[in-house]
Amino acid sequence: MKSIRIFLVVVIIATITLITFATLMHGFRQSMREAQNLFDDQLLQQAELLNNFPYVGKDGGAVTRTEPIIFNSAFANSHETATLAYQIFRDDKTLVARSSSAPVDPMQKFEENYSENNFNGYRWRTLALHNAGTGIWTIVAGREDVRYELSESVILESVLPIIAALPLMGVLIWLIIGFGLKPIQHLARQLRSKGATDLSPIVLDTVPKELTLLTTSANDLLKRLESSFEREKRFNSDVAHELRTPITALKIHLQNLMEEFDHPPETVLKLKRGVDRMSYLVEQILMLNRMDPDNYMAHFMNVDLFEISRKVVAGSIVRINDKQQQVEFQGEPGDVYGDAFALEILVKNILDNAIKYTPEAGRILIRISSTGNIRVLQIMDNGPGIPASQYSRVFERFYRIGGDQHGSNVVGCGLGLSIVRYITELHDAQLDLGPSEFSSGLCISIAFPVTNEAITT
Repeated sequence: MKSIRIFLVVVIIATITLITFATLMHGFRQSMREAQNLFDDQLLQQAELLNNFPYVGKDGGAVTRTEPIIFNSAFANSHETATLAYQIFRDDKTLVARSSSAPVDPMQKFEENYSENNFNGYRWRTLALHNAGTGIWTIVAGREDVRYELSESVILESVLPIIAALPLMGVLIWLIIGFGLKPIQHLARQLRSKGATDLSPIVLDTVPKELTLLTTSANDLLKRLESSFEREKRFNSDVAHELRTPITALKIHLQNLMEEFDHPPETVLKLKRGVDRMSYLVEQILMLNRMDPDNYMAHFMNVDLFEISRKVVAGSIVRINDKQQQVEFQGEPGDVYGDAFALEILVKNILDNAIKYTPEAGRILIRISSTGNIRVLQIMDNGPGIPASQYSRVFERFYRIGGDQHGSNVVGCGLGLSIVRYITELHDAQLDLGPSEFSSGLCISIAFPVTNEAITT
C-alpha cells in the first residue's frame, strides 16, 4: 500500500459500487415484478372492457355472424407492429371477433388465468376471461418483449444517473479524504522540517484523537533520542579525555625511556610505533565522530581554500622539514561555501598521507584552480601512489593497502581518506583519485561547486 489516500478511495468506491450494484439488482427485480403486475392489470382491464360488449346474445337476442369480425385497432394496426391482440369467442368456441394481430385459433386455453404462448413469431402474455351472462370468452394478449423493453427503459432511466454519479462521487471522496488526512500532512511537515539536532516535541494546534497516540509516541521517541544524544556527547567528551591523557603519559615515559639509550633497541622502537599508531587512531576516531552534517551546516560560510591550505602546511612544517620535502603552491585565493574546521581536516588528512608516503626530498604540489562555477583543490605527490584497482577501496573505513603490515612502515589506521570523503559529501563536492603529474605518485582532486554565497565581491 503506497498511499493511504488512494487505498481509501479505491476501497470506498469499490464498496459503494458493490452495494449500489446489489441494491440496483434487487430494485431491478422488484421493479420488473411491479411492472409485470401493472401490465397484467392492464390486460385484465382490457379483457373486462371487451367482455362486456354485446357481440353475441342468448335466446335470439344476439347478433349472429357466419364470419368473425376483424378489427384494426389503434394498438394493432398491422401484423408486424401489433403489440396487443384479442379474440372474442362464444361458449361453443365459435370465434366472433378478433383483432387483426390475433390468429384464428384460440391464443390460449379456455381457462380464466394468465398464460404465456407463442404465435406470430413472438412470445405473448395472455389472459382469458369468461362472461357467464353473455356466454362470451374474451382472450387478450400483449407481447412479452415489448413489456420487458418498456420495463427496462423505465428502470434504466432511474439507474443510469446513479451509475453516472460514481465518478463525481469518487472525486468528492478523494477531496474529503484529503481534507481528513491534513493533520497527518501537518505532522509529516513538522517531522521533515526538524534538523538532526532538533529534538523538541512536536506541537500541533489541533490533534485528532486518531493521531494523539502517534504524536505522543513520536514525542516520547524524540525525548528518548535527546537523552541518548546527551549521553553520547558526555561519553565522547569523557572518551576524548580518558584516552588522550594516558596516551600522552605513555608518550612522555616512552620519550624518557628512549633518551636513556644511545641506540634504542628494536623493542623500544616497536613500542614507540605502536603508541604513535594508537594515538593517531584515537584522534582519527574522535575526529570522525565530530563529522555531523547538521552541526557543520550551522557554521558554513565563505572560506578561502588557499589560506586554509597554507595554514595546514604551516602546521606540518616540522614533519616536512624532517623529510626534507618540497611543498609547492599553485593558483590564487578562491572562496568556497563551507565549514572552515571541516575543510582544514580535509586538507590535513590528504597532506598527512602525502607527507607519510612521499619519500625524503620528495615533492608535494597543492593547486587551486577555478573552471566556471567549479573550484578545484588538487594535492599530488611523487610517492608510490595507489593502484587504480584500489581507488574505490581506500575510502572504506579501516582499510589499508597491504593491511596493518603496510610496506611503508608508516603509522596509519585507514580512516583518513574515509573522513575526507565524508567531508566532501557534506560540501556537495566531487572527489576523484588519479595518477600524479610527477613521474609517480597520487593526485587527489576535489571539485567544489561555487554557490552564490561563495562568489567573492
